[in-house]
Amino acid sequence: MPARTRGRYRSALRSRDLRVLLAAFTVDAIGSWAYNVVLVVYVFDRTGSAGMIAVTTACGWLPRLLFSAYAGVLADRYERSRVMVMSALVCSAVTFALAAVLAVDGPLAIVLGLHALIALCNTPYAPAVQAVVPDTVPEEDLAPANALFGSLENLVTVAGPAIGALLLLTGEPEVGVLLDAVTFLLAAVMLSRLRVRSRGDAADGRSPLGRQLAAGVAALRAERTALVLTVYCALDSAVYGALTVLFVPLSVKYGTGPDGYGYLLASMALGGVLAAGLVNQLASAPRLAPVIVGGMCLLALPVALAAQVPWPVLGALVLVISGAGMLAVDVLAVTALQRDVPSNVLSRVFGILNSLVLAAILLSSAATSALLSVLSLEATAALVGLGIAAVSVAGMAPLLRADRSSADDVRLLGRRVALLEGLDLFAGATRPTMEQLARSAQEVELADGDVAVAEGDPADALYVLVHGTVTVTARGSLLAELSAPAYFGEIGVLRGVPRTATVTAAEPVSLWRVSGADFLTALETGSASPAMLGTVSARLARGGVPAVVHPAPAGA
Repeated sequence: MPARTRGRYRSALRSRDLRVLLAAFTVDAIGSWAYNVVLVVYVFDRTGSAGMIAVTTACGWLPRLLFSAYAGVLADRYERSRVMVMSALVCSAVTFALAAVLAVDGPLAIVLGLHALIALCNTPYAPAVQAVVPDTVPEEDLAPANALFGSLENLVTVAGPAIGALLLLTGEPEVGVLLDAVTFLLAAVMLSRLRVRSRGDAADGRSPLGRQLAAGVAALRAERTALVLTVYCALDSAVYGALTVLFVPLSVKYGTGPDGYGYLLASMALGGVLAAGLVNQLASAPRLAPVIVGGMCLLALPVALAAQVPWPVLGALVLVISGAGMLAVDVLAVTALQRDVPSNVLSRVFGILNSLVLAAILLSSAATSALLSVLSLEATAALVGLGIAAVSVAGMAPLLRADRSSADDVRLLGRRVALLEGLDLFAGATRPTMEQLARSAQEVELADGDVAVAEGDPADALYVLVHGTVTVTARGSLLAELSAPAYFGEIGVLRGVPRTATVTAAEPVSLWRVSGADFLTALETGSASPAMLGTVSARLARGGVPAVVHPAPAGA
């Protein structure tokens, strides 16, 4: 692995919160994979029906398909780390209940009902995690962080089912379910140690769920890059859905029988692990559109080729290439979404994306099954692989246009962060915190004589003076004259009191408006520097500093 790639991974892993997220994800994913293997075998042993396996799978997938979008609303309505903890705790409790039902061979309807309830309670977890990751690492380490998640996911795809198979040897299926309940509990304990605080603009909960969900849809439509990437994520998932159907006949063709399904799945997972370093390098490319389209072709074309080769080893190697392409598309698309979509609606966007991904998997698997009933394995695989690759190439033009817009946004973010870092108020803030503030800032233009904030008005935002000069007055007296770069409005936000002064443009000025909620969240998640604390203390008239500002170290 190149030194730069290793360096970026090391840089991402310096984030304590990212390490906590990765550890919780690994523990939870291993338990979930083992649980699914155990439960499917349990249902088949009790019923002897392959149809009941499909029913069991549907009970786990349909709640996610139907409720993922609304789960994203929940992850934006409440503090996201708490959403993850509560999701894991509730899932643990329901899974313990399921283990008790299995121990006494309770009614199958209750087993499937509890299985569906676990899936439902778990739906807010993923969009919350995906929205929190950008708050844990600097923007330049975002792709390595997502690549780490992708690599771990591929590893547990092999390890989890293997653990489930070993647990089946005990002859007590409830043991495997208990393991999942314990891993949910362990994940909740780990996640409770997160320091990052992240939430969306649905936090007040006053708007109906439907309206809050519509805000996520509107954000997705407004961001051209996000919209196009969502389509590519759906295509990526369609390939996976087709492979879930093709793996068994492919294995039979290779002479390894239905049991060879696991080897082919492991081959794809291995490709994802091996490609992690390359994906990190590709993420730094100035234009991601060719890389994502290339990744789609790398994912889809081997599907067509796999059905043409006669030997299992060669087929497995072809699927290693496909797995590498899948990781590339997943990581780059998710990273681009995290960069481009406003943080306040990010969970909702990922909730919508997760619903679309599940829909693409189900539709693709159904379509592939239908094709196999009328076409040969070779013809079906060729149609799937070549067709999805062709659609990916055809969609490159809008992706290129969106890519250029995204590159401009990244440059703008860098300029904003550079200006904010020059203000003493943010001297101790972490890089992710600065990027979070820069993304949330809204541009405001004022003419000479316009009032930015008025004495006595509610204090709902911090303002950064980017260009021009303003005057600060209180009770009719001139207090100060500020020239860019500077800031004002933090006193009312910190103390939760009305504006203590009036700020008026002395000439045409440019401002950035940072909402009070975003500013306070930044102080909660970042490290307050002595310079910031001293500056704020000097400007506070009287009264205690709110608990959101931590006391300075002794001697500072």
